[in-house]
Amino acid sequence: MHCTRSIIYVAVATLAITGCAKKKDSAAGSGTGTGSGTGTGSGTGTGAGTGAAAAEEALPAAVPVDAAAVQKLVDAWLAAQNGGDFAAYQGLYADKMEGVKRVGPRTSRFDRAGWLADRERMFKHPMTVAAKDVAIAGSATAPTVEFVQTFAQGRFSDEGPKRMVLTKTAAGLRITREEMVASTVGAPVATGVDPVALVVEVDKKFQVVIAADADDAWGSGGIAGPFDGFHTYATRPVRATQATVAAAAWVGKALTVYAEDGTTCPATVGALRLLGGGTPHFGEVQLWDGDPAMSDDGRKWTRGERARAIYGMGGLYLVGELTITGACKPLFAMDATATPVVFKEDADDDARDDAALAAFRKLPAYKTLQQSFTKDYDGQGDWAPTPTVTAYVAGDQRYVVVTANEGSGCGDFLGQLAAVFAWDGGQARLVSNPDAGFLRIDALIDSDADGKVELIGAEADFSTVVGHLTPNGAGFATRSSVTFPFNDCGC
Repeated sequence: MHCTRSIIYVAVATLAITGCAKKKDSAAGSGTGTGSGTGTGSGTGTGAGTGAAAAEEALPAAVPVDAAAVQKLVDAWLAAQNGGDFAAYQGLYADKMEGVKRVGPRTSRFDRAGWLADRERMFKHPMTVAAKDVAIAGSATAPTVEFVQTFAQGRFSDEGPKRMVLTKTAAGLRITREEMVASTVGAPVATGVDPVALVVEVDKKFQVVIAADADDAWGSGGIAGPFDGFHTYATRPVRATQATVAAAAWVGKALTVYAEDGTTCPATVGALRLLGGGTPHFGEVQLWDGDPAMSDDGRKWTRGERARAIYGMGGLYLVGELTITGACKPLFAMDATATPVVFKEDADDDARDDAALAAFRKLPAYKTLQQSFTKDYDGQGDWAPTPTVTAYVAGDQRYVVVTANEGSGCGDFLGQLAAVFAWDGGQARLVSNPDAGFLRIDALIDSDADGKVELIGAEADFSTVVGHLTPNGAGFATRSSVTFPFNDCGC
């Protein structure tokens, strides 16, 4: 077995609406129309194909996750760190694992040996580690656990979401992937309904995200699929219940969709679906393929079994299929009556771009990465010799986005940094927080025309497909996003 980069697999369930008030009949890959995301590939090992046959398939009952065993491992993991017991700590990790560490602008990815070497240094001093809001999910083969971690050691402390993927071994459950999703906590984001509706691409059709808290209890019938594509998908009909009455109002709703280059097209919402998915652990795919190393009987899973496993990997989204008039490849949608400010790429200006680039290289986060590149990895020269500079304009407002993404991070150097500058009076003024972590920035907008720029993009966490980020006083924070579990290895 070996870790390979894999795509996000996605399953979709269909909501059937009959009549005006009844019910009728998404994704580190992006599915947003940008072509960027968390992975590449064609769905190897999913048994993708047409899903009609799988829709009729009678599937055996799913084996539930052993939540008690998962909690026992988390408790042992916390006790080992708080007790300074490195031997006990390292014994909780599988022979093949990946660790993702985030501290400010730095992201590091390790194999097992690298992870434990980095952690062993941490064990030289007393620490306090706690977990709250623990959520256990996944499958019996590859359980997942998410929680908010607080860490304190000496004068350093941080808090943020952590995610683990576990695997069964002869010694019990062991950690096969651990990721600190974010290590900084910004000011709270605005609450209430987001006027921006994000868009994902499912089976070559664009779907507007209506709700991020859909309930599988709305569904009935078998899960069909998976359907192969940039992601892998499956569909399932959904019964008409009181819980979906509000969603029915979306059918036939007029929207305007917005592409990355600022192009707009009219669109209407058609069939509604439930969308679930994620990227399974490679060991789980081996089990599906009947690999003797993972399967007791060598039986290959059917398409229906795979679709159900994919569909149940995480939470569900309610999405609506878009009928678009025009050639837009949308990132997001808004009500047809909305009048947002959408920035377009500005004309070339060497003096402006050079000034923004100079300000980028003076950032403390940039210098931190340069120091790591030189001292920790014996790098020569500039860690980011050719950052990408993109300027945007809308009316008299101008912004310059500078990004750099260098290295693999798989035991080697990884430098990722993004900064947004307002271009005021010939000066580059920083309006983002580069220390909060790297962002993929696809578009700049002002959804409510209040003069404050917002971002459409994604955090570099392998899970986020697309997000809407709004200013929070110290940069930008995610207001809404589309994310799926990433259980595999990023290297």
